[in-house]
Amino acid sequence: MPITYKLYVFKLSLWAAVPRLLIAERGLEGIQEIEIDLSKGENYSPEFLAINPHATVPTLEVFRDGVRTDVLTDSISVSEYLNKLSGPKTEVPRPTDQGSKLLQRMHGEADVGNPLFFTSGTREELEFKKSIVVPFLEGRVEAWQEYRTQAPEHGQLYDHNIAQTQQLIGFYNGHADPSPLFAMNANQWKLGAEFLDTVESGLGNQGEYLEGPSYSLVDVHFTPYLFRLVAVKNELVFENRPKLKAYYDRIQARDSFSIFH
Repeated sequence: MPITYKLYVFKLSLWAAVPRLLIAERGLEGIQEIEIDLSKGENYSPEFLAINPHATVPTLEVFRDGVRTDVLTDSISVSEYLNKLSGPKTEVPRPTDQGSKLLQRMHGEADVGNPLFFTSGTREELEFKKSIVVPFLEGRVEAWQEYRTQAPEHGQLYDHNIAQTQQLIGFYNGHADPSPLFAMNANQWKLGAEFLDTVESGLGNQGEYLEGPSYSLVDVHFTPYLFRLVAVKNELVFENRPKLKAYYDRIQARDSFSIFH
């Protein structure tokens, strides 16, 4: 019985990078990747909401004899599924109990990569990011307005997203006092920094990677997480964290890291 896969991703997405990285690590083939442009709000299109009502990427559809049998809608479940597939390279090590706790925190209170990208901590950062963030957000608002006419049954969802996003745009365009934005950014970085300190304290105790000498599934999740934080807080990520810097140098040297280029 032939099994086929459709993996919905966005190349600039933090968490959609997890299955892409795993596919590169294991040399998996035969998985169709479909780009969902988040800057155009395509994850909220009526067609995509029919696949994944959570509007998230990555999303993995599994088909048997052309009939969809499974839909996985988060990077943890998608990566666990893909890791079990047969391929040229063996499975990467699965999380230990301690690794699972680290993974849950990474996707829980320490999931700050996206908020840190869309917020700013100072007026200088706000001005620097304005030309990047505002067009991205405006593209999403435009898409939601169009989708609202196509799928009025999702109108409440679109209206909520539009209102929240226009408020964020207002901070960047000078239509609102940015102090709440700065406070949000500071709080998110505090949570992220505390998580990085936890990682720093654990590195070197067991080996080169988060769970020992082998690059594990926890590392597959942490790699795009760290890549994003380096992109938004480069000057702070490695401050007083020498083991984390050495770790980042190691993962950058892996062939699979090329997915970020």
